[in-house]
Parts: sequence; C-alpha cells; structure tokens
Amino acid sequence: MSVAYARQAEWGIPQLYLLPAAKLNPFLEELKEYYTVIGPVARGKEFVFAPVAKPEELALSYQTTLLPPKKVLHLPFEVLFSFHEDQQIVETAPEQRPQVIFGIHPCDVHAILILDKAYTAEYPDPYYIAKRRNTLLVALNCAEPGENCFCQSLGTGPDLKEGYDLLLTDLGHSYLIEVGSPRGRELVQTMDLAPAPRVAMVEKQKVLENARRKFHKKLNTQGLPELLEENFRHPIWEELMHECLACGSCTMVCPTCFCYNVVDKIDLNLKSGKRQREWDSCMLLEYAQVALGHNFRKDRDARVKQRIYHKLVYYEPQFGTLGCVGCGRCIKTCVKKIDITDVISRLGGGIGVFNPFKPERAAIKEIIRETADTTTYTFSFIDNGVRQEFRFRPGQFNMLTIFGIGEAPISISSNPADQETFQHTVRHVGNVTKFLSKMQPGDTVGIRGPYGTGWPLDVLPIKNLLIVAGGIGLAPLRPVIQEVINRRQEFGQVEVLYGARTPAELLYPAEYDAWRQAGITLRLTVDAVPTGVTWDGQVGVVTDLFRYMSSRPEETTVFTCGPEIMMTYVVKGLLARGFRPEQIYVSLERRMNCGVKKCGKCQIGPKFVCRDGPVFAYAELLTLPEDVLGGAAR
Repeated sequence: MSVAYARQAEWGIPQLYLLPAAKLNPFLEELKEYYTVIGPVARGKEFVFAPVAKPEELALSYQTTLLPPKKVLHLPFEVLFSFHEDQQIVETAPEQRPQVIFGIHPCDVHAILILDKAYTAEYPDPYYIAKRRNTLLVALNCAEPGENCFCQSLGTGPDLKEGYDLLLTDLGHSYLIEVGSPRGRELVQTMDLAPAPRVAMVEKQKVLENARRKFHKKLNTQGLPELLEENFRHPIWEELMHECLACGSCTMVCPTCFCYNVVDKIDLNLKSGKRQREWDSCMLLEYAQVALGHNFRKDRDARVKQRIYHKLVYYEPQFGTLGCVGCGRCIKTCVKKIDITDVISRLGGGIGVFNPFKPERAAIKEIIRETADTTTYTFSFIDNGVRQEFRFRPGQFNMLTIFGIGEAPISISSNPADQETFQHTVRHVGNVTKFLSKMQPGDTVGIRGPYGTGWPLDVLPIKNLLIVAGGIGLAPLRPVIQEVINRRQEFGQVEVLYGARTPAELLYPAEYDAWRQAGITLRLTVDAVPTGVTWDGQVGVVTDLFRYMSSRPEETTVFTCGPEIMMTYVVKGLLARGFRPEQIYVSLERRMNCGVKKCGKCQIGPKFVCRDGPVFAYAELLTLPEDVLGGAAR
C-alpha cells in the first residue's frame, strides 16, 4: 500500500472520486477564488506553466513544457533582500496568496521531491520553503509520453504514487481523483463529487498500460554508476566536447538542476540595491571560474561530464536518488540533439531507442514436465542489463520466439519476486510450442515483452479473492497466488477453485501444501478419474465447487482463467449467486497474436486484447459488440 493510500485510510475518507469532464472548468473557477492556479497553457506550438486566466486556457493534453514547474518554486531571478547605505537589510516578503500547480506530470512531481531534499535539508532555504508550503500539487498521470520521454526507465512515470495533494487520471469521460494529503482532501470536500466505482481504477491501469507502450526511449539504470565510473576517460567525451555548444540550454530546462549564482544589483542612486539569486549552469565557461581568472573546469568535455555524472552518479550519495527524472527536455532543447540516453547506451554497447519487435535472447535454465503435454520452462536473459531490467505484473505475457519457426504469446507463470529468471508453462499444441518441447537446458529462444494489462491486484478495493481456474488456465493465475503469498498481510480471504480433466493433468501439485500453509483455501476437482487411479477429491466440473466455496459476493473479487466455455459457465454461475459483473475479471489470453496491437487479430470492437487485456473486467466485456463468453449477463 502506498504512503498516500495509507494516509487516506487513516483519515477514514473515500480514496477515489470521479470528476466529470464537464465539471473541470467549474472546479478551476472555484479554485481561482482562493488560489493562484498555475498550469500548462499553450504558447504557439509549445506549452508553458503559467497563471491560468481562464479555465479554457488549461491544456491538460500537453506532453511536456518548455521550462519545468520548478520555476514556480525556485525562481529564475529572485530578490533575496534589499540593502541601503545605512547597512539596513530588508528581506523579501513571501507571497501570501496560496497557489496550485495544476496538471503537473509525475516526472515533474518527482523533480520537486528532489528539490525538496536539496533545499530543506542542511541549511534550509527559507525562500524555497515558503513557496513550497504555500503550494498545492494537483498532478496528472501521463497518458501520452513525448518522443523524448524516458521516465518509465527511472520509475518516475507515467504514473505517480507519492508527492501529490490530488492526483488526476484522464479516463476520457471523466477524471479519476485520488487524494494524497489533508490539503487535497479539503479541496475535494469543496466539490460535490461521488466516490469512484472500483472499475475506475481498472480503467486507470489501462490508461497507464497504454502509455507505457508508447515510450520510444529508455535508459538502463542497472549498474549505471559503475558504468560511468569505468568510462570516465572514454573517447565519447572528446566527441561530445566537439559536438556540444556549451550553451547551457540542457540545464536551464532541467527540472532538478538547482545551481545558482548570487549577484548584487546597485540602484541608480548608488545608495541602495538588491541581492539577487539567478539560475546558473555548469555548462557555461564562467561557471567554474574563480579569483585571479582560474577556471577549474575550463575544458568543454569536463563540463559535459560534470552534467551527466552529477545527474547519474553524484546525486545518489547526496539525496538517495538519481538526479534525472526522464522528462526528456534536455534532449528536445539541445540544438545539436545530444541525447543522454544515447550517450549511456553507447557506453554500455546498446541502442537508445526501443524496438518493440526485436526479441531478446534468453537461455533455458530448467525444464519441468507438468503433464503429458504441458511443461514449465525457466528462462534467463543472456544480456545482464535486460535481465536486471525485466519486471512483469501477474497476468502479463511475453512473445516467445523460436527462430526459424515463429513466435507465440505465452502468459508468464512465475513468481513476480524472482529477479534473475522467469517461467512459462506451455502446452505443446502449436508449431512454436511443439518445437520448444524438443529443446534442452542451455538452448536459447527469443523473448519480447512483457505485454498486456495484468490482474488488478494493486487497485482492488476488496482484498478477498476468489480464483477460479481450469486446466492450463492456472498458469496465468499462479503469479497471483505467489504474489498474494509475497504480500499476504495485504489480502484477506483467498480461495482457489481449480479443475482439470484428470488427476494427472493438475498443474503444480508440489506447491499445493505451500499455498494452504499461507492460509489459502484450495478446492480441487477433476472431470474423470481413470481406472486404477486413486483420487480422494471432487469429481465434476469446476463450477460444481461453487456449492462448497466460502467466498461471498458482497465482499469478494473474482479472477478466472481457462477455456472460454469454462469461463462462460463460471461467470453465469457467479452472477446467479449474486456476484456483479464489475467484480469478475477474466483473461482472454488465447486471443493474442503480435503483442503490440499492430496486426489487428486480437481486436474486439474498439479493444485490443494484447493492449487493453488480456485481463478484462467482465462488466467491460459487456460493453463490446461481440458476445464474448457468450454474453453471459446480457
């Protein structure tokens, strides 16, 4: 649970609200009565953070702004105090009217959190602190990353988990509002808003999953300090020395740069003046110039290195985080198009632009025969950087390539907590999977992914789970069970109903005891028991287990996966027992092909299973033109 959610729970208020799109402008008008509202507004073809005179000026569809909202808290030019010939010093009075930065993206919120550490720790800065305390952050999750954005690589976007007073997600018809502070709660209480239904968080996750697929750039942060320390004298720095103009644009637009210079400005009467703080840049020649004209960073390559090393190496010992948030402004602003992701990629021997069609090589580490036609394979990426960066959420899938044969979408079936390896449980029924059955440990395949929207474990308003699986359908749900065990204290009652054709076709029987020891209720059934086989469990289809389940419709969320005919009857049976369509989530994993919504084969009306799914709330399926799962509730 995030810090923001924990605080909301302590306050005893609803965590989520819906703001209809039509009410956005009235909300802004009301805000303007009490606050100076600063938000993204258009200036020609670009966008800037500026005071919003009229709600219609607010451009929440922006991708990035020329200057970051840092300029609101750390002013480009700021008078610290005035002085007079009688040695009287008059400090600058802080602005009294509170302000709201509206529509700030997650990367820029993270940048402000970094500035907080720089300006509020040792020798707290009273000018920054006064403005910061007087400022509310109404953040906006990013739905359309720009071509130069790479915040996803740094964990600073496209979504936000902390640092906001209110957090908005554009769902199209309305904005989902999440409360992150007592001051945010006060803003919400001024509006007549209804709590958001639980499906709104699922819609939010789909918006974010869609955004994550649109990133073109990435920065591999694994071993980054070591990579830079080992390449301090790499030839690339001399190359950049000749390429860079040392104009300082990259630092001027950076949301985390806080360097400044202090100058005295004398009035024309020569009897008074002002001491002023001004933004400065480590890229400028005079930045490192000291008395007697000595410059300890005169060479341009030294200044280029200082900027990059400060962001990616020196920040962490100081503030516990990297100094880059991946906003991409420095790339966009650079006249010579120097790209920090490209620089790091070249140092590491890779490429900076992500190719969604290129599989990464992975080696088979272990093979476990589950049934006569089903096998679990343990894989590990050969490239260490790819291996360290790979993360997935339960319910997502990879595209598995056998070079010369083809590729196939396969759900990931391993524990999300595993760092070095991942697993696929495969039934050998197609060309790719049949060829895979002939491979041995040490052989290599191609993997690209992960793709898709997984099971919404992190956004469930009800933490009691009913998991219903049939046959190979347990494989995409196994990571859910393992994640529940990893975070057992976050979940309530968890019940698993699982059926297979025969006892020999039940998957993962060696894990059942561990599941039960974790407090998970497991009920098993088989369609038939062959002659001579001992079986003490139930005989029948998985829906026969409903009569024994302890899960109750008013307090349980359902995840189900298996053959579509099975899921059809599961949904019908649950609806008949009082479960609502929005409580039931199904996986349409069999309807995927390319993984990147380009081939069109998985399209159902306006939805693409590989992008918008494979996990869907059943309520969402009911809005589609096709009768998915037979339209059990129509």
